[in-house]
This record gives sequence, C-alpha cells and structure tokens, in this order.
Amino acid sequence: MTDAALERWLGAKRRLVERALRRELPARRSQLREAMRYSLLAGGKRLRPILALASGEVVGAAPATVLPFACALEYIHTYSLVHDDLPAMDDDDLRRGRPTSHKVYGEGLAILVGDALLTDAFGLMAGARGVPPARALAAVAELARAAGEAGMVGGQALDLASEGVRTSLGQVRAIHARKTGALFTASVRVGAIVGGARPGVLRRLGAYGEQLGLAFQIVDDLLDAVEGGDGRRDLELGKATYPAVLGMERARRHAARARDAALAAVQPLGPSADPLRAIAAWIVAQVGRGS
Repeated sequence: MTDAALERWLGAKRRLVERALRRELPARRSQLREAMRYSLLAGGKRLRPILALASGEVVGAAPATVLPFACALEYIHTYSLVHDDLPAMDDDDLRRGRPTSHKVYGEGLAILVGDALLTDAFGLMAGARGVPPARALAAVAELARAAGEAGMVGGQALDLASEGVRTSLGQVRAIHARKTGALFTASVRVGAIVGGARPGVLRRLGAYGEQLGLAFQIVDDLLDAVEGGDGRRDLELGKATYPAVLGMERARRHAARARDAALAAVQPLGPSADPLRAIAAWIVAQVGRGS
C-alpha cells in the first residue's frame, strides 16, 4: 500500500469513526455532555478505533458490526487523556492545541467527564447489535483487562511511581506495555474477536498489536524529544521514556525492530492485512519526518 493509498484509507476510516462518535454522543443541554463532547470530538488520529476496524476486515467483519466497539475504544482513550491532563497527574494545559478539559470546565467536571466516558464505553459495547453474545462478551472482557489495573491504569500507576527515579529498559518496557501497549493490543484483538477470528489468527493479530504499541510509544517519545512537545515536560518530571534510557539513536533502532516484529506477525495473513502493515511502517516513518 502506497503512502497516498494509506492516507486515503485512513481518511475514510477516520470520517467513519467521527460520524459514529457524533451519532453516539449527540449534543444535549447539559454541561457534562458539553464537556464530554469537547474532549471526545477534539480530533486526533483515531488510531485505536481504526485498528479495530482494520483487524475486523482481516477476518471479514463488516465495519458497522465493529463500530460500537471501535467507538468504545476511543471513549476509553479519551477518558484516559482527560484524567492524565489533571494537575494531580501530568498537569497539562493544552491537548491537541486547545485548553485541556480541566482548564475549561474545572477539575471536578473533568474527573466526571472521564468517569462518564469510561462507563458509557461499556454501554456502547453491551448495546451492539448483530454480534453473537459470546463474541461481544469476549470483546468486553478484552477491553476491560486492557483498560484496568492489569493494563492502562496499572501502567499509569507505574509511570507515576517512576517519576524522578532512575529506570532500566525493562522497567520502561513494563510501564508502557501496560500504559500504552495494552490498549493497542486490545484494539486489534477486539475487532478480530467481534469478527470471529480463529485462535491462530487472533494470536498473530495480538502479537502485531503488542509490537505496534511498543513502536508507537518509542516514536511518540522520540518526537517529543525532537520537537520539544511533551519531551521537555517529561524531562522536568523525570519521566521514564525510551530516549532517556536508550538515547535517541538506540531508541530509533528499537522502534524499527518493533515495526519489523509487527510486520512478521501478520505476514501470513494475506492482502486483507495490508492496511495493518502500512500503519506499522507509517508510524515508525514519523520519526524521520519529525526530525
């Protein structure tokens, strides 16, 4: 898949997700709803729901079948950003070029925004139509594991505990495998589960998601360091990042190895996995473009 073809494909999937998010969370005369929409509809790559749609396509699932689960992924990702930005966490003033939720609506409402998005995500999945109950339940369990103590929330706790502490590469990996990687892996696996993937295919897609999440986090850290971004803030807080532990050049090599491992995982899956292959290459290519 060429860069131009990938951009068209990503654009089409992003528009599909945006329409679904607006349909699932229409405007209402409520400050809480306004604040939820402020964060959820603020744009972004929509990479996690797109990965769910892409893995669903690999196993023959219609996008409409996967969409409620894809939207749930974006709800959970957005909730995590709203809470991460709070003064008690990363204390960020801007998100995607706009004031963060707590800067606009106050800390109390920002906490409730995250609570509502997380809770409503499971409502979306429970209300999905056309999915066999066993598959829906498996997808819900998958996402619950990835979002909770064993995954994203647990990784965030490890990240907080690591601030200002000298960390090893193994510790950095452990933090980000849960904080970032778990939701990437779940994104790929959930789409495949909804589509009825065979166990062998599901294992391959899960391995792809793990390596993609690793590559994404390394690239994110590198871009922050190169472009100024959150890298300066991470340095002030003594955050555990790949460039801080490995240096820039070794971190680039680790990102390339993760990309290659992701590609190897889906190599036998045929042309239907081409978008997944292209996404892995595109993510790592961002380092060169960012520098």
